[in-house]
Amino acid sequence: MLRLTKNVNGLNQQRTVKSMKNYSRLFLLHLIALFGVSIPSLAIDTNSSLKLQKGNFKILLSKNEMEPVKLAAKTLCKDFEKVMHYKPEIFQNTDDTQQIDIVIINEAVDNPLFQSRFIRPLDGFESHRVYCSPEEKRIYLHGKDMRGAIYAIYTFSELFLGVPPLWYFCSWEPQYKKQVEIKSSFDYFKKSPQVRYRAWFPNDTDLFKPWRRLSKENDELWLETMLRLKLNTVELEATVTYPDYKLNSQAALLRKYGLVLTSHHHVACNNNLMNWAGYWRKVRGVEPPELLLSNEKALIEFWQYSIETVCRNKQENLWQIAFRGVNDQPFWAAFSDAPKDDKERADIINRMIRIQLAMIKKATGEEDPFVRMTFYDELSDLLAKGYLQPPTGKNMLWTFVAGRRDHYPYDDLVSFDTTKQVKLGYYMNLQFTSTGAHLAPAEGPWKMEANYRYVNTRGPLTFSVVNAGNLREFVMEMSANARMMWDMQAYNTDSFLIDFCSQYFGQKYAEEVAKLYHDYYYAYWQQKPSEFPGMERQFIFQDLRYSRVFDQIGKRFSDFSPNPLYDIGFERVPGRSFRIDGNNQVDSLIAGMKKTAVRFEEVSQRCENLLKRLPKQDQRFFRDNLAAPCHYMAALSHSLYHFVSAYKEKESSKRAENLDIAIRRLEEARDALYDTQEGVFSTWYAGDSADGKFNIPAKLKLLRELRNKI
Repeated sequence: MLRLTKNVNGLNQQRTVKSMKNYSRLFLLHLIALFGVSIPSLAIDTNSSLKLQKGNFKILLSKNEMEPVKLAAKTLCKDFEKVMHYKPEIFQNTDDTQQIDIVIINEAVDNPLFQSRFIRPLDGFESHRVYCSPEEKRIYLHGKDMRGAIYAIYTFSELFLGVPPLWYFCSWEPQYKKQVEIKSSFDYFKKSPQVRYRAWFPNDTDLFKPWRRLSKENDELWLETMLRLKLNTVELEATVTYPDYKLNSQAALLRKYGLVLTSHHHVACNNNLMNWAGYWRKVRGVEPPELLLSNEKALIEFWQYSIETVCRNKQENLWQIAFRGVNDQPFWAAFSDAPKDDKERADIINRMIRIQLAMIKKATGEEDPFVRMTFYDELSDLLAKGYLQPPTGKNMLWTFVAGRRDHYPYDDLVSFDTTKQVKLGYYMNLQFTSTGAHLAPAEGPWKMEANYRYVNTRGPLTFSVVNAGNLREFVMEMSANARMMWDMQAYNTDSFLIDFCSQYFGQKYAEEVAKLYHDYYYAYWQQKPSEFPGMERQFIFQDLRYSRVFDQIGKRFSDFSPNPLYDIGFERVPGRSFRIDGNNQVDSLIAGMKKTAVRFEEVSQRCENLLKRLPKQDQRFFRDNLAAPCHYMAALSHSLYHFVSAYKEKESSKRAENLDIAIRRLEEARDALYDTQEGVFSTWYAGDSADGKFNIPAKLKLLRELRNKI
């Protein structure tokens, strides 16, 4: 029996997932939950079906089709080639052959294939359907619009070719199929998603960025993965370039795949003030004017170029309005004539964002374009105080941010006036730049669900973005988020996890793997009791907090203090960087690491035992996504325990002994991760040095230098 703790609408509940007794019955239920297939559609006449075999089928696609749909169709052909060792051709019209037609329909384009009387109805935007029409010898992959068609294509590939959404990340090995059979009554139908914009934000890409440069596949296939998961938006930094009204290559990739572009929270109108000087020198040929509030006309000109650039490129764009500093900081850090008073500062922001909104409306010709504003850090504080007055409107998205450092609904969302005419967005970190998860996942899908459940009680959720870091470490959590954002009412983390584990590790082991995932996340040290009502694991000690402890204590290793840790830069709330409960940080760390190391070690051992029993084709992803991070956190916790113990120890021999163990355990933590480098990820940790966010080599160097001084 598997017991998974879950948080829904602020209430702690426990759901019991019973042991699976009947394989076919469970598969049926999972098919309903996973793919939205109605029960009547599963009443299949086993004597009637279309059988795809080498050479007996082709793909039909309108000559008017959009380029991203064409790309997805070509990818489907590659999927067939991997699985059936046969690559079908794509045709623009039908003929009189006896071949089976796989017909791709996008209702947003003129398509003569759409005239058939066998076409079935769809819902609104992005809805899609996969169904069989035996009378015509056709299989329809049918979408309401461009992305609906793309989702239909990848749905077919997943259901009938067995290509999982995370195939590039999970070391998937194709299972050869001589024949693919589609029952005549098969009808998969997916209504429009609840959350209109469902985004990833790759951030802190110290590992991802150098890996992307290695190949075209590495650079692009994460976008294909998003579409297979049925996401539709990517959040990027500034994408406007100079001097020719072009967007950068990252935005061009989004257009290629049919994804929406949106911007980071310190980016206004797809640009930010880091590019201020470039505009004036490269576009205007003059030296940049000083950043002053009194230079409002210069700011407007800067924003105007940026807005025109997006419009000229016909980029599908979810606009962001903002007024912040040169980097991820308040505007008053960059403008020398900024006021000192919070109310006056908020008044400036209120004025600037309304100017930007009016410019966007004029440039697009839309009275109510979808526009978002993100309440990050200082903006969240000003909103909670009632000073910030963002615009309202039927398509205005107020994007709230999970509390900084630790991820839970913050004060501005709690105090939000639900009578305002706005839609809601939510930004949640699955990793965090300076104090959160980085080399190993930590937040977990239960905490993700609890956050979004709360947001959805405050207003209609229309936008979601998860900060996904380097991506590879967080693919399970991101998959959970993708599922939830499509249909929050139907989503349940426990059920999702069983489905996920069934798909990637096999039906036989799904329950056992799901329990290991749960126990891994709950092994993290909770260094402070939760304060938000009903929120489990509100405060946890992620691996970048470990990294900060190594760095900060290492700098004063010969100068003992029971409270050696200090807040990092730009910290607006005292004590938020570590949130260690009690009045003695050192003793709390030693006690916390002792407990959490044992918990991680126990789960790690269970992972190793299961790893030997899993089918060979599933072992690598299990190791990479769960076993290795668990072993890493166990060894890392032991290392920090002995490092802090050495710091507290006065006797030289015992101090040296603790440092020796800390070094050995940190090497073990490194090896647990670095040993996962094979296949397309053979150089994954090349970026974990120099400017790496954790930088294990630098931590080992620090410990060895301290040891050599004794």
